[in-house]
Amino acid sequence: MPNSSTEEVLITIVTIVIVFLVLAGIIIFILYRFQKDKFKHKKEFIELEKKFIEQSLQSQLEIQEHTFNTISQEIHDNVGQILSLAKVQVSIVEHKETKDTATLKELRENIGQAMNDLRDIAKSLSSERIQLLRLHETVAHEMQRINRTGLINIVINTTGNEQHLEVQKKLILFRIIQESIQNIIKHAKASDVEILFNYAADKIDIAITDNGTGFDTAAALQKNGGLGLQNIISRATLIGGSAVIDSVIDKGTSIKISIPYA
Repeated sequence: MPNSSTEEVLITIVTIVIVFLVLAGIIIFILYRFQKDKFKHKKEFIELEKKFIEQSLQSQLEIQEHTFNTISQEIHDNVGQILSLAKVQVSIVEHKETKDTATLKELRENIGQAMNDLRDIAKSLSSERIQLLRLHETVAHEMQRINRTGLINIVINTTGNEQHLEVQKKLILFRIIQESIQNIIKHAKASDVEILFNYAADKIDIAITDNGTGFDTAAALQKNGGLGLQNIISRATLIGGSAVIDSVIDKGTSIKISIPYA
C-alpha cells in the first residue's frame, strides 16, 4: 500500500510537471509569435512611413519641375512679348520730335503688366504657398496660370470648409491634381475641366471632370501608358484615401479622390 501511494504521488507530480512544461511551452510560443508579429508590423509601419516620406519628397520635386517648366514658358510667352513691345514703343518715342503721350501711357501700362506678371511668378516659386494656403486656393493659382495659356478652360468650385490637412497630404494631393490636368491637356482633347472640392467633417472629396474624348479605363490601366493613372491611384492610397477613374469614350473622364484628414 505505501508503495502504491508513493507511485500515485510520483505520477501526480510528473503529470503536474508535464502540464506545467506544456503550458510554459505554449506561453513561450505565444510570446514568441506575438513579438515576431509585433516586429513584422513595426517593420511594415517603418517601410510605409519611409515610402510616404519618399513620395512626399518626390511630389515636391515634381511640383518644382512642373512649376519651373510652366514659368519658363510663361516668361517667354507673356512677359517676353510685353517687354518686346515696350522696347519697340521706347524706340518710337525716341525718334519722335514731339512728346507722344498716348504711347508713353501705353508703355507705362505694359511695363506695369510685366512687373505684375513677374511678381506673380516669384510668388509661385515659393514653397510656402502650398503650406500656407488652403488646397483649393493653391490649385486655383496654378489653374489660373494654365488658363492664361489658352489651352483649356478650368473652373474650380468649392463646398464646405477645409479642416486641418497635413502638409505632406496637401503636397501629394496637389501633385495628383497637377498630373490629372497634364494628362487631360496631353491626351483628352478637352476644352473644359471642372475641379470640385467638397470639404466634409472628416475627409476631403475632389472630383476632376473633363469633356474630352474619354478612353477604356481598364485597358488604359493595363498598358504602360497608363502609368499616369496608376500614379494617381497609388498616391491616393498612400495617404490613406482612394481614387476612382471613370471614363466614357466620346463623353469625357471623371477622377474622384477621397482623402481622410487624419
